[in-house]
Amino acid sequence: MQSTMQSKTQSTNITFGNNSILVRLIGTDRGRIPSLLSALRHNKLTWSSLRKPPVRIDLYDEEAMLFTPDGDKYRLPIF
Repeated sequence: MQSTMQSKTQSTNITFGNNSILVRLIGTDRGRIPSLLSALRHNKLTWSSLRKPPVRIDLYDEEAMLFTPDGDKYRLPIF
């Protein structure tokens, strides 16, 4: 994972399902990445609803917003 600083919002890239996805850390840190990966693996309803894999994820402390190339947005709870 690589980290960059963009106007006080950190970002990193993850690989999920053979896709590289930009993750912006908003009000949280990289310690939430394992919880995000777990939520992506176990939330079949959200993942099956996606027509295309997300290109960006905004990760907050208790949820993530997934953004697709078509502009669709999905909310994913993080526990």
